[in-house]
Amino acid sequence: MKQLAKTITGYSFGELDEFTRQDAKMSVLEQEHLPAFFSQDLKETLSDDFGLRHLKTFYSLSNCQGDGLCLYGRITFEELFNNCKFRKIAFKDIHHKQIQSIYGELQGIDFEHRGRYYYANSVNIESHEYNPTDKQAAIIEKVIGNVKAWYFAFCKEWEKRGYTYFYEISDEEMTMICNENDFLITEEGALINQNEFTEAV
Repeated sequence: MKQLAKTITGYSFGELDEFTRQDAKMSVLEQEHLPAFFSQDLKETLSDDFGLRHLKTFYSLSNCQGDGLCLYGRITFEELFNNCKFRKIAFKDIHHKQIQSIYGELQGIDFEHRGRYYYANSVNIESHEYNPTDKQAAIIEKVIGNVKAWYFAFCKEWEKRGYTYFYEISDEEMTMICNENDFLITEEGALINQNEFTEAV
């Protein structure tokens, strides 16, 4: 039996040349900036900032044709009418009496994803209603217009955030992550958890 030891040279982030720094950044992004974390942040924003708990996200952010981000699911009756966070968005520029007139008619808004791409326009946004009068239908159409304006702005903002999250990291953040996790870096830009090794004398 033979026991073999291999010596690995590890560098702090500040000791690397610019080319290796970029490789190290990609290693950290792949290991630390996971899709599950991004999706959870988006879901929490929908819940905390807008009171929406029934919308989920699809996205593809790999710098390819058809890339983008969309939402799917539903905005419920309660989230429209009894949720002060989203109510002011959905009923922007709509009179109180007009809102009252559709209270028992508009039951929710459905976001249905179609196709194989995940950009914002891959989703149909339609009202769920019973049998509205022409006046009610016109008011509901205004509501849908407000919701669509919010939706496209939200998707555009979070698509931008996604590209930043998955592909960009500052030198300061890299240094902090390496220090907090006891990472060193090889000449090829690979991460080393120095706690898993014994320092050579």
